[in-house]
Amino acid sequence: MKFLFLLFPLIIFSQAKKDSIYENYIYSKAKCIEENKKDKILYDKLKREASEMDFNSLTRTLIDDLDERQFTRRYINFRYSIFRLECGSLDPGEYECEKYNLKDPFYNLRNWTTDDLIYLGKKFKDKFIIPSSVGSGFGYYEGYYYVDKEDAEKFKKFSVGKVKESGAKFYYYSKNSKDSLEISGNTGMDYIQFSFYNLPDHQVKVYQYINSKKTVKTYEYKYDKWEIIE
Repeated sequence: MKFLFLLFPLIIFSQAKKDSIYENYIYSKAKCIEENKKDKILYDKLKREASEMDFNSLTRTLIDDLDERQFTRRYINFRYSIFRLECGSLDPGEYECEKYNLKDPFYNLRNWTTDDLIYLGKKFKDKFIIPSSVGSGFGYYEGYYYVDKEDAEKFKKFSVGKVKESGAKFYYYSKNSKDSLEISGNTGMDYIQFSFYNLPDHQVKVYQYINSKKTVKTYEYKYDKWEIIE
């Protein structure tokens, strides 16, 4: 009897906890559905406007707008960082809400091709353009895009260089130099990286990072061309 007396509060507590988790799940699910209704309105607007914009010309415009005076070294490392870390809820009673990507659903670094990096190399005629490998959600990146058979077609217009210390081979582009490139793993480089926010009204906010300097500009697509509006 004494054992049952002690067990009864535990049963009550356990049931109350289950009820609390269930209520939290129902609430978070309803909240998610409501938020997604609002987000879908904006997402559909961005999607509709994206079909009316020329993103290829935006990429070339961003390259044209680069200030050559900011690049003082011989090598330019173009950093990819297109994966983002998605963190789910740590609460066991929280509904796992799949949200719309409202940051950069239609224009992001996936829009950039190797032809765009060649265009960058033609702008900086005396530089070596060295693309990095794709970054992870933590912002980590490899300094080189190492040679891989699967990427041979993608980088067919690029040359292959080598890291002195490891012998690892990587892709690079140079308009003028035809010599085989061999550099040290700690060779100084200028680096450039972009991130984007797709905005309504045919606009894209561009975050540009050149070495330690950050620049933010908003471009608007109007009359078949991109213009800086702020």
